[in-house]
Amino acid sequence: MTDLLALDIATSCGVARGLVGATAPQCGSIRFGKPGASQLAICGHALEWAIDTLKPPLPDVVAIEALLPPQVTRGKSNVDHDLLAHLHGIVMGVCFMRGVYKVHKYPVMTVRAHFIDLKTCRRGESKAEVQRKCKELGWLAEPDADAADAAALWSYQASLIDPEQAVRISPLFHRVRAIA
Repeated sequence: MTDLLALDIATSCGVARGLVGATAPQCGSIRFGKPGASQLAICGHALEWAIDTLKPPLPDVVAIEALLPPQVTRGKSNVDHDLLAHLHGIVMGVCFMRGVYKVHKYPVMTVRAHFIDLKTCRRGESKAEVQRKCKELGWLAEPDADAADAAALWSYQASLIDPEQAVRISPLFHRVRAIA
């Protein structure tokens, strides 16, 4: 089975890891710095975490939620966007140094379209809907938006590796199992 690590990289980083085909990934989040911490401190903590996390047994595949284009991040400064790019670079660099060469990036809306029904979500509710779906699947013990985003990403990448994964999380599949 493929060991998959999915990351929603930000100053609070969502993490989901598990074997493709397993019932659920292990999910959580890590904060790289306290509010107001300098970029240097945040990047330093991210580097320490990546070095500590990406060691044997190494994941076979790492999936990362892609950066949003700067023009989409309303209300955020270029400094904030640059920090996210630095954090992505840190994780990708440690992956390379550790020999993990299967690193894929996916747009957040592609991931959410796989995981939830975006047509039924009102504007701004998709993040909460992802958390609800994770809780429904038993993937989150407590509310954690970053862990939920990483879990949705894990599910998306897992379904690309093993299409049966998409069936396992489908509400239609659960209804059919309940009837049978």
